[in-house]
Amino acid sequence: MKSIHTSLLLLTLFAAPILTTTSVNAKEESTITASVSQNKVNVNKAGVEQLSSLKGLGVKKAEAIVQYRDIYGPFKSIADLQNVKGIGVKFIEKNSAYLVL
Repeated sequence: MKSIHTSLLLLTLFAAPILTTTSVNAKEESTITASVSQNKVNVNKAGVEQLSSLKGLGVKKAEAIVQYRDIYGPFKSIADLQNVKGIGVKFIEKNSAYLVL
């Protein structure tokens, strides 16, 4: 009987940290997933500050995107960003994971 209690005690001591670590990792993973999806930039709604946070896009190009949008209306596709002077395929490729309409 003593050996059963000892075995259960040891199992509890060693298994509890594993279970706790697993649930913490699951929580961290869902937090990371949520923050990634929050980092999407809507090219039809974003302001200069949010646009300029994209890789390879400074304030001047961000202003050009906003100005283009004000003149011609919302972008119909992400590829339409190429119509803005200074925005090319490489920029779109680098940032495709973060760009949404």
